[in-house]
Amino acid sequence: MPPPPPPRRPGAPSGAFGTTPPSAPEQPIPVPVVPQHKPPTSARTTNTQQLIIAANSALRLRDEQLRARVQYYNGDQQTNAELDAITAQVVAELKQMAQGQQSGRPTQEVEIELIQALRGLLEKLMSPKRSSFLLKKIEEVQRRITQLFFNSELYVRIQEGSQELPAASWPEQALYFALKRYEDFIESEIDSTPADPEVRARAKEKLETFLRGLCTDFLSRTTPELERLLAIYKAVLLHFFQQVLPLELGDFAWEVIRESRVAVGHDLGYKLTADKFDAFREVFDRKFLERLVLNVQEPIVQKASETSGFREATLRFVADPQIHAEICTVINDALYDYLHGEGFLDLPPNWRRLLDDEE
Repeated sequence: MPPPPPPRRPGAPSGAFGTTPPSAPEQPIPVPVVPQHKPPTSARTTNTQQLIIAANSALRLRDEQLRARVQYYNGDQQTNAELDAITAQVVAELKQMAQGQQSGRPTQEVEIELIQALRGLLEKLMSPKRSSFLLKKIEEVQRRITQLFFNSELYVRIQEGSQELPAASWPEQALYFALKRYEDFIESEIDSTPADPEVRARAKEKLETFLRGLCTDFLSRTTPELERLLAIYKAVLLHFFQQVLPLELGDFAWEVIRESRVAVGHDLGYKLTADKFDAFREVFDRKFLERLVLNVQEPIVQKASETSGFREATLRFVADPQIHAEICTVINDALYDYLHGEGFLDLPPNWRRLLDDEE
């Protein structure tokens, strides 16, 4: 009998390959503060409260992703010093002009103009003439869902500390889980085997190659199921963006402008300056995610439950709030870029660089 595997090496990087995957029952990513909702199954539907919790969870994930990415672009990245100086000068001049005008327009008047401008631009973008925009962005959403799906099959994000292995659907998957669980022990045995360092290194390479082969084998078995799931997402998202959201753009624009209070102390009714962006984005993302989850989550779960061939693990995956956060990232970043191009929204320099890099 081989000895039990040693504890996972502290400080080892996480990932799909090369480390011992944590072993625990599959579940959505735990989000601080917000209570985790139970994943839906074919026999269980989600109520409004659960959908709101899912929307809040997705919003927290979206904020975490955004802070991490913007912080990266604010950190050690080299920027154009001459362009930064020009930008600072322009901002200073605009502030001086604003202080000199002191028009004191009523907030309600500015709100009305901003609501009308935002609604008009969103209706223009969501019109059938711009269908190529939606199709392109939904294709990007599908790519991100594909990555999340494969990661969930590899159990990359499962909690650590449990000795219980998730259920495997195929023999290659079961063998992969077993070997990954004992991978550190096997590597330590290789290190203690009398051999040249080059031989031990080659042995570890062969182990990694074998694990990759197992991974490829069982992930390929999920491809038909994934394709059906992506088709469901495409149909439901197209219906949401083409049929549901356009009817609510008036209320949506009103809620975003009013709750973000961007019209307070602001005299321009046709645009928002960069200092208003953070408040605008926070409410815009929240209102978007609320509508997205309330109108998309249940139809996707229902269609997946009614379609034969979907495993229980896939139905649990559909409930992951990370999916909604990724949809928000793809769609809303593009919307902010569009509003910026139309002259309605000034973006902070770090956000501008972030969008340029993604393009």
